[in-house]
Amino acid sequence: MTAIHPIVSPNFDPQPIDVRFLVLHYTAVDLARTLEIFTDPARKVAAHLVVDVDGAIYECVPCWAGVALRGWHAGVSHWHDGLTRWEALNDWSIGVEIVNFNGNIFPFTDAQYRALARVVGHLRGQYPALAQAEAVLSHEQIAGFRGKADPGWCFDWPRFFTMCYPDQPAPVRAPICPPALRAALARLSEVAPANGSRANAFWERVSLLTETAVALAQR
Repeated sequence: MTAIHPIVSPNFDPQPIDVRFLVLHYTAVDLARTLEIFTDPARKVAAHLVVDVDGAIYECVPCWAGVALRGWHAGVSHWHDGLTRWEALNDWSIGVEIVNFNGNIFPFTDAQYRALARVVGHLRGQYPALAQAEAVLSHEQIAGFRGKADPGWCFDWPRFFTMCYPDQPAPVRAPICPPALRAALARLSEVAPANGSRANAFWERVSLLTETAVALAQR
């Protein structure tokens, strides 16, 4: 079984949180750039866990051992679960970043789905609220009003829930990126650099433009 790779990030608060949710994101950059951002104190952002394309799992903010500290991954966010309106999801959730330049364009790997099943299986044993499939949210569900559109159209939620919660109905997790915008983004993949610093800069910029367009569409 693949080990969890510890990464020392300064971007969290040293206070334990009452974990009620798991929030999935995509990185918009490759693994090296993701870890560079998450270990840069000036960026003030880090998720608890990162899942690379090969399924390797990195822990940037403590959570794996059963005590989750407050990571900076959700930003301004809210969620209504039918009974309670939850604000500031950093206070209530573990964040998992999945390495992908843009989850509205590019598929996630088989290794990533297997790693996510491992992550969820482990965290379900550590945090009782995560025993329910409804506790797994997308960043776009909790912060789509700010333009967040991850993990996006290409994330296979039915597959994820079948692997991680086979005994429960799969909640609906609809993508927020408008179809026309998704089609426009797909055309960019034909001209984008494939890897390295130029690819990171390109797709990080595209991510910011995507957020602007999605936020405008929500108004």
